Amino acid sequence: MTRSPFERPAPALGSVAPPPARVLVVDDEPSVVDVFREFLTSQGYDLSVATSGEEAVALIPDVRPDLILTDVNLPGLSGLEVMRFAKQADPDACVIVVTGYATASTAIEALRQGAYDYVKKPFDLDEVHRSAERGLADRRLKTQNRELLEQLRQKNEILQDHEQQLRERVRVATLQMTTLYEVGKQIGTNLELGPRLALISAKAAEITQAEAAVIYLRREESDQFRAAAAHGLELPEANPEATHYLSAEGAVGLSAFERRPIRRRVTDDLAVSFPGVSGVPCGGVLALPLIAETQVIGVLAVMRNGRDFTDVDESFLALFASQAAGAIRNSQLFEHTKSLDRLKSEFVAVVSHEIRTPLTSVKGAVELLGDERYFTNNEQQSKLLSIAHANAERLLVLISDILDFSKLDSASLPMNIEHQRLEPVVLQATHNIRTLIEERRIQIEVVLSPDLPDVLLDSNRITQVLINLLSNAIKFSPLGGQIKVAAEPWEGSVRVAVSDHGEGIASQDLPKLFRKFSQIDSGSTRKVGGTGLGLVICKGIVEQHGGRIWVESTPHVGSTFFFTLPVTAREGAAVTAAS
Repeated sequence: MTRSPFERPAPALGSVAPPPARVLVVDDEPSVVDVFREFLTSQGYDLSVATSGEEAVALIPDVRPDLILTDVNLPGLSGLEVMRFAKQADPDACVIVVTGYATASTAIEALRQGAYDYVKKPFDLDEVHRSAERGLADRRLKTQNRELLEQLRQKNEILQDHEQQLRERVRVATLQMTTLYEVGKQIGTNLELGPRLALISAKAAEITQAEAAVIYLRREESDQFRAAAAHGLELPEANPEATHYLSAEGAVGLSAFERRPIRRRVTDDLAVSFPGVSGVPCGGVLALPLIAETQVIGVLAVMRNGRDFTDVDESFLALFASQAAGAIRNSQLFEHTKSLDRLKSEFVAVVSHEIRTPLTSVKGAVELLGDERYFTNNEQQSKLLSIAHANAERLLVLISDILDFSKLDSASLPMNIEHQRLEPVVLQATHNIRTLIEERRIQIEVVLSPDLPDVLLDSNRITQVLINLLSNAIKFSPLGGQIKVAAEPWEGSVRVAVSDHGEGIASQDLPKLFRKFSQIDSGSTRKVGGTGLGLVICKGIVEQHGGRIWVESTPHVGSTFFFTLPVTAREGAAVTAAS
């Protein structure tokens, strides 16, 4: 709100005394004017006089009176018309009407039109003074109130501006966080390095509305970088050994060297090059270091065709680059782990194969030495040869388990899955361990449901699973104990169970059963031998069949191992309907 041209500024707190109030007396009677002049001047007022309404109207713009004492009946313009003019010039002007011919209706009309008070002639000067002081005090209050309201309005405008800015910042931050969250979920769906780099470069271009994006990765323990992924640009032929630039070279290299964002504008004279890519647009460039675990692992660069990047673009992409760096580092570690795992599997396969060949020869020689048809051995020699033969057998089983596990781990274990009956497979497995059963005088019970459907299986591999589970049940059963093999339709599949009445397994040990090289009695004094791979191999075989395997056990009561096999498509509908 602007200040009225007739308004006198209010004094500031702590300032000198304000100037005297300006009073305009409008009356055509000289005696009245003389009385007012003498009295009001003695009271310290700054007095001006007009003897007609026209003269008063002419004086008001220059005098800017705080208080007007006007007669109602004036030659020409009336006192009420003077009051209306003064109110138009200054709505807060204080007007006191003085008249000797006023009626009640005249006074009410004056007050209705804005007069502060009215005084009848003849008047009491003290009464006039009190009315004037009240009017001036009222004017000062109105002026101060208006100034306070104006200050409040200005401050409200500032607050509204701040609120709007804050709302916009919250909106932008929320949008950025939501975008980063959604992008993070998409990036996290695939741990492979190649697809993840392609997705990160595409998303970097998308969130900054850039035409192109490139990701450079740093070689381990060097300052060499190579272009590993791009969006909107052409990469050279894939060559993980290629070096496209060194740290601190160009805008991209400078970002990695100084570990900070580097921005180039369209108007910059500095040429921007992107080694290893072609078709780079001419425009704004933004390059940010990819930092993971305090190490610069690469650079993310985005380009706009003919447009600059803003501070908002830079701060948003910096958040994305931080998120992307962690994802890229995880993928690099994953790729490194896969490489080591592949080398391990190849090493294990080669070593196991090379060991099995001479071991087979040793086993054959031991068997020949123990054959009484060719060699005569005393009791001690026969015992030693028997021990050697048993350990050779054990080593061959160990090597076979390691080879199977290695193939399972690399998803290369051969399978010949077809639909067939399960009953002969179960009977074959129990027959194959007949010698072990007889040695420990174990009683085995086979319970096969009469309505078993055909299942999808590799008979040799499922026989291997059953033999492994049965061997474990026999090992952990007391002499003369009992084990049970059962098969039945179950929830749209066929469930096979192998139960024993041995020592059972504590609940805290159950998760260890299907871990590689893990055994519950893993100490040097363990009761039974084994590689710790048997159940892992069983799990891998069953899962490759599309089933699952689990165990239920109670200490000192026994354990039951379950696994399921899917039924054939032809039988599946019938089994589902029956269940």
